[in-house]
Amino acid sequence: MKVSAIDSDNTAKLAAWMGYLRLARKMTLQRLAQQHGTQRSNLSAFVTSGGKIRNVSLDKILGVLFDLGVLENGLMTPGLHRWQVSVEMVPEMCGLLAMNGFERAIIFELGSGYGAFVVAQVASNILIFASLPAGLSSELQNMLGSLAERVQVVTLDRAGDSQIQTLWMTQDDKAVQSSLVTLMG
Repeated sequence: MKVSAIDSDNTAKLAAWMGYLRLARKMTLQRLAQQHGTQRSNLSAFVTSGGKIRNVSLDKILGVLFDLGVLENGLMTPGLHRWQVSVEMVPEMCGLLAMNGFERAIIFELGSGYGAFVVAQVASNILIFASLPAGLSSELQNMLGSLAERVQVVTLDRAGDSQIQTLWMTQDDKAVQSSLVTLMG
């Protein structure tokens, strides 16, 4: 089913968020489709067409987005959001961060030079924890525009590298969220 012109702007945003978040959260379209009782090909067509083709109900699309951690208006759901972000994904990440108007963020650059982690506190109960390739700190700040003043860049030493990487590998989201809030000060 084609989407009307009135809905096309909204569905384009939904498709972009779905595409970004499923990659950032390392979830397959097959898994999402099975969880929501639809076909992988329908979700794929929705994402790849930029929301222009919608062979899946809006309720199912919104359900998938909710499971990925975002509401219909682009605001993040409560909890810890872990994203593994590639260079190509940085603009969409910055768009979601800006839309959510995070309170503060820290870019933890690994002293080893092998990567970085972003911790952004959107609200007291919403925290984004993202793994990034090395060398993106200034690009990230440029894309955030005026919100960049809320971002602090910290280069970690060996102990800090180990601490943040251990948090990234820890499965207990509540413990990780608590530790990250403490780490942010």
